[in-house]
Amino acid sequence: MLLLRIMKLLGILLPLFLVPFLTASEYRIKTVEIMPVESYPAHVSSGEITIAADPYPDDDKCNTAFDVKKLASRGYFPVYIIIRNGSPYYLKIKTRNITLETRLGLQLYSTPAAMVVEEVFGDKYGDSLSTTITGNSTAGKIASPLSDFTGKELTNRLIDPGTVYSGFLFFFSEKTKKSIFIGSTLHIPGLEEEGTMKAFGPFEIPLDPALDIPELKD
Repeated sequence: MLLLRIMKLLGILLPLFLVPFLTASEYRIKTVEIMPVESYPAHVSSGEITIAADPYPDDDKCNTAFDVKKLASRGYFPVYIIIRNGSPYYLKIKTRNITLETRLGLQLYSTPAAMVVEEVFGDKYGDSLSTTITGNSTAGKIASPLSDFTGKELTNRLIDPGTVYSGFLFFFSEKTKKSIFIGSTLHIPGLEEEGTMKAFGPFEIPLDPALDIPELKD
């Protein structure tokens, strides 16, 4: 009888004990809307190819794309890049060659999404936590940060003719009190046509038009 009572008591207390840990492990995927490429304030075109950049300069905007409250405060600043290939060619993009030139002339390379997750969350979040709640939509899905960040990352790939490809790059800066994007320019080397290796571009995108920069008073 005593053993039975203990087992019943554990059955009541164990779920209550686990609730905080289960809640802490929930990470929800947020959907990032892709707008027409020309509607982004920071965009450039070369021939039939248009590339737009949407910087995420603060914690609030970062939280609209990733279930993280303080991503920018930790020094990681995402840039959402949208590429429209209006040409009849299959084009290759090499993300490792994309750089962010700051207003001070520093050239920053992006940090891989997996490394961002490791730095921000540690190694306690694995893909083993992934589980779908309802339906086939990714919105509202509980998953690991790793699967979300890497799934939204801009990676090397072939862009089909007449399609749009988009994804995030993450730039790190130790100075988090002021946006690293003010006065910065995104440099994207030419996209290469598959087979001939002919380059289209390069693309230089000033980011100031996409930022809410307060006007200086006289």
